[in-house]
Amino acid sequence: MNDFPLSNSMLISPRELSLSAWLGHIPFASWLVEQLQPQSIVELGTHRGSSFLALCQAVQEQGLTSRVFAVDTWEGDEHAGYYGDEIYNELREYQQRNYAGISEMLRMRFNEALPYFAEGSIDLLHVDGLHTYDAVREDFETWLPKLSDRAVVIFHDTCVRERGFGVWQYWSEISQQYPAFEFTHTHGLGVLLVGKQRVPALADLAARAATGAFSPINRLFDTLGSNIKRAEEVERVNAGLVDARNEVNRLGTLGHELQQRCLQLEQEVRDGREQVRQAEQQLQQVRERAEQSAVTAEDLSRIVAEERARTVEDVQAALGPRLDSQARSLDRLLQPWWRR
Repeated sequence: MNDFPLSNSMLISPRELSLSAWLGHIPFASWLVEQLQPQSIVELGTHRGSSFLALCQAVQEQGLTSRVFAVDTWEGDEHAGYYGDEIYNELREYQQRNYAGISEMLRMRFNEALPYFAEGSIDLLHVDGLHTYDAVREDFETWLPKLSDRAVVIFHDTCVRERGFGVWQYWSEISQQYPAFEFTHTHGLGVLLVGKQRVPALADLAARAATGAFSPINRLFDTLGSNIKRAEEVERVNAGLVDARNEVNRLGTLGHELQQRCLQLEQEVRDGREQVRQAEQQLQQVRERAEQSAVTAEDLSRIVAEERARTVEDVQAALGPRLDSQARSLDRLLQPWWRR
C-alpha cells in the first residue's frame, strides 16, 4: 500500500450528483483516467450519466486531450427500466453546456455505433448496458477489435447476482484470460487489462489481486466513494427539504386564501340572513295592510242595503208621498244595479 500512487485525482468532487449505482466508483474512474491518459473513451450504456459526466470532468480537470463518447438509446431496458426522452434531454443539455468540446452522445444501439470508431482506437471501454450474460459477452466481443494495444475495459455490476444479471458470470470467465482486478463495493466494478502495453500502476493492481493483496486498495476506493454517496444523500435530503418548505409555504398560502374565502362566505351568509329578515318584515306589513283593508261579503251586502234604503228615502223625500208608487217602481228598476 505504501508504494500505491496516491493523487489529487482520487479526491474528485463531482459537479453533478444524481442518484446512481455508479457514484462509489467515481474516485477510481478519475484516478484511472490520470494513470491511463486515454485518447478515446467509450461508454456502452449511460442512462442518467453519472459515470459519463465523471469521466468528462476528470478529462477536463486534468487538461487531457481525450474524447469521451456515450452510446445509448436512452430508452431503457429490463434492468434499468424503460423511460421517455426526459432523461436524454436533461443529460444532453448538461453535456452541451459543460463538455461539448470533449464529448459526444451517440443515441443509437451499440452495434450501430461500431462504424464510427476505427479498429485499435479505443483506450478505455466501459461496458454498462444490458446486464445479462449474453448481452455483456456480445458487447465485449463485438467491441474487442476497436480496442487499442493499451486498452482497459471496465465492467459494472460484477457483484450483482439477481434479476437475471449475468455480469458476474462473464467476469469470472473473462478475468481468467487477462490481468484483472475487481472492486466489490457499489455493486462491483471489474477492471480488465486487455492491451498488451500496460500502465505500471494498473499492472501492479492486477498483480496484487492475483496474490490476494488487493483488499487495502478496495477499502481505499470504497471509502472515497462513500464520501461521494453521502454527499449525494445530503444533496438529495436538502432538495427534499426545499421541496417540503415550498409545499409548506404553498399550503400556508392556500390556507390563508381559504380563510379569507370563509370570512367572505360568512359575510355573505350574514347579508343573506338580513335580506331574508327584511323580506319577512315587508311580507308581514303587506299582510297587516291587507287584513286592515279587507271587506267581507256580509259587510258588502249590508253597505249595499243601506245605500239602497237611503236612495229610496231620498227619492221619496224629493217626490212627496203621492209619488210613492213611482219610488217603488224606481226601486224595482234599480234592483239589478244594487245586486252588482
